[in-house]
Amino acid sequence: MEAVLRENQGALLGYFQRRIPNSEDAAEAYGELLLTAWRIRRRMPKDPLHARMWLYGVARNIVRSEQRTLARHSDAVKQLRAQASLDISAVPDGEHADLRDAIAALDEEDAELIRLTYWDGLPSHEAAAILGINPSTARSRLTRLKTALRAAVEESTAQIGERHV
Repeated sequence: MEAVLRENQGALLGYFQRRIPNSEDAAEAYGELLLTAWRIRRRMPKDPLHARMWLYGVARNIVRSEQRTLARHSDAVKQLRAQASLDISAVPDGEHADLRDAIAALDEEDAELIRLTYWDGLPSHEAAAILGINPSTARSRLTRLKTALRAAVEESTAQIGERHV
């Protein structure tokens, strides 16, 4: 278990940092992953690849829990929290902002599939296992989603160009 955690430490911490806006909360969520993994370690698969996917599944549940907690806070508290944790280097530039907006507009499971494969660098079959879908379904969704995202970014870019003319 320790070897799998050590090997995936950076990737798992990054997983939380890309999904939880406040870096302290992301680190806390990573700590929760370690505690949860230790507590239910008997359920962790022995195979390192399956153990890695299992850890991402646990991480996903922790992020969902964090999102539910944040949803319970008032809008004012969320805005203050986001402003306090704003990292200038994390503010996306034009094309990235368009892409993030396009991903945010997707169905939650589709957005998570994109994030797992492109942000977290997981192969589509591992992302499929984490999401509980068939690997061939994941591949076909990724093809469809890439086309849709490309069109959304191109449309947004064209609209920006029209405004500057």
